[in-house]
Amino acid sequence: MTAVRHRDAALVALSLVPLVYTLFDTSDGDLPHYYRHAQTLLGGAVPYRDWVFEYPPYALVWLVLPGLLPGYTAFRACFSLQILALDIIAKVALLRQGRHLAPASGSTTLVPILVFSVLVAFQSYFYLKRLDAIAAALTLFGFVAFAHRRMAAAGALIGVAAGTKLYPGLVIPILFCAAWRLGKAKHFAAGTAAAVMPIVALSTFAPWWRFASFHAARGLQVESTYASLIWLAHFFGLTAAWTPRSAWLEIDGPTARALLPVARVLFVTATLGALAASTWAVSRQRMLVSSCNGIAMAFLARASLLPIVSFMAFGLVLSPQFAVWLIGPVAIAATAGPRAAVATGAVAVALTTFVFPAAGYFTPEGLSLGRTLVLVARNSALVVQFVLLGRELLFARAAPALLRTPSV
Repeated sequence: MTAVRHRDAALVALSLVPLVYTLFDTSDGDLPHYYRHAQTLLGGAVPYRDWVFEYPPYALVWLVLPGLLPGYTAFRACFSLQILALDIIAKVALLRQGRHLAPASGSTTLVPILVFSVLVAFQSYFYLKRLDAIAAALTLFGFVAFAHRRMAAAGALIGVAAGTKLYPGLVIPILFCAAWRLGKAKHFAAGTAAAVMPIVALSTFAPWWRFASFHAARGLQVESTYASLIWLAHFFGLTAAWTPRSAWLEIDGPTARALLPVARVLFVTATLGALAASTWAVSRQRMLVSSCNGIAMAFLARASLLPIVSFMAFGLVLSPQFAVWLIGPVAIAATAGPRAAVATGAVAVALTTFVFPAAGYFTPEGLSLGRTLVLVARNSALVVQFVLLGRELLFARAAPALLRTPSV
């Protein structure tokens, strides 16, 4: 037992090496932007009413404590240390819950933490400098709580995650359906409701829903699937411009403007369709009535991945830090089921490293042809993962044999 504990401690410590380095590097990422928001809030301004805040309300919670410290340097360190602490807790949780999350099919109990740690290392450049890592950690904690049938805690954690960064909201209907199959829907709903009640109360004086309209007005962000294909075509004569906006970059030009309304429809249709398919697939799983073992949790992770991947693959906006969204569910999904969908998700996370940061990214010249090919490959991996996950879920039987043992 002592040897196992020493091994686990060494594994967690080793996984932190790439992250600890970034506490002291020269890259600031979004941190100056977060610092300005924190100072504006602490100066007495009301978010969404007095200034544009492009995140859900709970994002402010993670900015207040660092913002109370004197100066930007202290803010930078404190914000990053918050994420580092959450990362350590996530890894310890994956180690301790390995026996629950890894099925009796022979999968090693170290699979979740190994997958998680490797993929986090690929994102180390911006992992400690984005709110996405906080939402991703809370979502993972929600899955772990669900595995132990702590439904109220699971609902509350996912609710807070969605209030920090919107995408975890896609997981709520799926886990609610699974909780219903387990006869625990009321507990999960109560936890979720408790988490979102402060946001509802906030609406009386701060119109927080404006953050959504802010993003709805955006064009084709340079890393989106649509923009990457247009930028690739520009090397062969298509007119397109790598255009800076207030805090991001977009592809502009006749083709981009013509494609924008079509892309919006495709994004909404694909994401809602994926959410409906995942919820329907979970509703058919009789195994969830009596078990929350590793096989069941791997299935729920795959079901949750489908709308998340759809959001990324077909969205108008695909920022590099979105890759962090995949890490927790992929780590859990890796314990059971076909490996192809998990592998393509891991490839997408890894390839993001070679897209951002990259030479030309912040210049009018944009990415080179070689980097653009990598970007298209990353987005293609997301589309392939979407197809593979959809096929798994739509054709899984009530007690899916495909999830009983790992297979190619």
